[in-house]
Amino acid sequence: MNTQSNDEIDLIEILKKILNFKKLVIYISGLFIFIGIAVALLSPVKFTSSTVFIPQKQEGATSSLSGVASLVGINLGSASYGGDIPTSMYPQIGESPKFKRLLLDKSIDSKKNITLKQFLVEHYNIKEDNKPNISKLYMTELEEECFLILSKIISINVNKKDGFVTINSIMPIAEYSAVVTKLSREILQNIIIENKIETARQNLNFSKNQLSEKKLEFDEIQSKLAYYSDSNLNTVNSFIINEKDKLEAEFQIISAVVTELSKQVEQAKLQVTKDTPVFSTIKEVIIPNKRTSPKRTQLVIIFGFIGFVISCLFIYIKDPIKKFFNEIN
Repeated sequence: MNTQSNDEIDLIEILKKILNFKKLVIYISGLFIFIGIAVALLSPVKFTSSTVFIPQKQEGATSSLSGVASLVGINLGSASYGGDIPTSMYPQIGESPKFKRLLLDKSIDSKKNITLKQFLVEHYNIKEDNKPNISKLYMTELEEECFLILSKIISINVNKKDGFVTINSIMPIAEYSAVVTKLSREILQNIIIENKIETARQNLNFSKNQLSEKKLEFDEIQSKLAYYSDSNLNTVNSFIINEKDKLEAEFQIISAVVTELSKQVEQAKLQVTKDTPVFSTIKEVIIPNKRTSPKRTQLVIIFGFIGFVISCLFIYIKDPIKKFFNEIN
């Protein structure tokens, strides 16, 4: 009971002491509230926009295509070209120079025809570097500063448990925040798609080139056979028959090669489609209506509370401090 009584007395004494210096408390708290208002008004306004998507697995996606293709003699098989980029690597792609260069060159305001690079240079007062970039292996000073700003503006986060990917962008203008988020998602997905189908696309281009060459040979031998047949229509001897048989045999071989290459081209096209990753957008990009920061009311309350605590501490310790210095003197 005595302990509780002493605690109550001490608390009452503290409250009395604070009330005796209430003007000082109000003055210090008011000063901190004024500082909080100034900070809240002078802090740059920022808007955050986000999007969420998830990569879809495509195992067995072309099983129906395989059945249809087998009817025309095309064997799709189970070969898979290229390699999947794991979702854990998506943030590293977002930090890559390729990603950032593509994003910086994109227009974020079609009416004013402003690219993201132009906006960053103007808004953050970046000194433009007139030196040309002679190689993609080198990074100019302008690019370096823009890359650092992009690292703060854009964030790519991966949920390892569920596999979905979140892209956030923080910009001083709400519309630009939404545009940058959407562009970031598109560029990221395009890089992933290009990496995945690169081998299949190379195989397709090779098959197309081979088919084009063989078609030229096919047309040439077909014209040659037709001309030879018309020229020797009424002539019959062993030499002419042998030459015609040779041309027809060559025509049959080229025709078979063209047919086989056509199958390979169609197979390669189907393989490109099969290897192309599919992304499902869970949360579409929208223009934010409310700013992310500064939270002005919260800032003012926090600064006011800090001022009140500091004033109370000052009142509580000022007498012991004064006494300590008097003893020293």
